[in-house]
Amino acid sequence: MSKHDHPLGQQPVEQPIIPLLEGLATTRAIRRYKDESIPDAHLRDILFSATRAPSGSNRQPFRFLVLTDGEKAAQAKALIAGSAQAIWTEKERDDGYAKGSGSNPDSPKSRMARTMREYVGNFGNVPALILPCMIRYRAPDPMEGASVYPAV
Repeated sequence: MSKHDHPLGQQPVEQPIIPLLEGLATTRAIRRYKDESIPDAHLRDILFSATRAPSGSNRQPFRFLVLTDGEKAAQAKALIAGSAQAIWTEKERDDGYAKGSGSNPDSPKSRMARTMREYVGNFGNVPALILPCMIRYRAPDPMEGASVYPAV
């Protein structure tokens, strides 16, 4: 089935419930996930909006791989989760999050470390894993892909 034949391709994108400036002003980091799937229409709307972000020469050199359910999705989520957990464990140790004020469980430093531990500990349970993939159109460059960042 092509993207044009898919039933979602025939439906308009939902209009935002909140005004743009209010949405920007009230956005916060999400570190906890509900154990609920994300409706396909919502994923479609999110990705549609992401692909409208500016890119160098308007090339839009990215595609998104969306993994929600199934064996491959579970394997990818576990791989990403394991890496995130290893990175956080190393950072927590190297940056001394358990030392100084971090030894007080009520300190902001300790609360932040606990929140990050919980966050990366649940990475394998995210309802959707969206992997941005870049399409190269020139030789690799250290700044390559920088125009994709607003879409991610």
